[in-house]
Amino acid sequence: MSTAGPSGDVLAIADREEAVEATVTLVAGARRRIRILSRVLDPGLYDDPRVLEALRVFATSTTDAEVRLLVLDATAIQRTHAPLLALAQRLPSVFQFRELADPVDRARADAFVATDNGGCYHREFGHRFEGEARLHGAGRARQLCEAFDPVWERSRPCNELRALGL
Repeated sequence: MSTAGPSGDVLAIADREEAVEATVTLVAGARRRIRILSRVLDPGLYDDPRVLEALRVFATSTTDAEVRLLVLDATAIQRTHAPLLALAQRLPSVFQFRELADPVDRARADAFVATDNGGCYHREFGHRFEGEARLHGAGRARQLCEAFDPVWERSRPCNELRALGL
């Protein structure tokens, strides 16, 4: 990860390895809440064993952990057997999925992960790894979370992603 900006707070993410490193760092720094906007759980990022382990540790480290995931295509996630889906099905009280329903929301091109501890990794084009991460960017993380919440409310719960037999 390379530093951009005078404070060293903004990290320019250029490739998959940097994206994984930034995501692991952000998840490890989260206190109770993580918000993720992703097209189809970003192959190469959310299926990386290091990211999955960081999410597992976060989900099991506190009783009130919450990971909300907004996705564009729940069917594609189910069809590809995304590893994050398997983790989420084992910890359904922590991981919640919703699918973007509003046409305006579905037209979004970006993707991000934001935490309640002021960290975020935003990609203007969600199908690419290039973007900016802020490990201590409370203002930007808050903006992303505040934009996330109304979209969450108007999105469709993904009951089909729940494990059968629970």
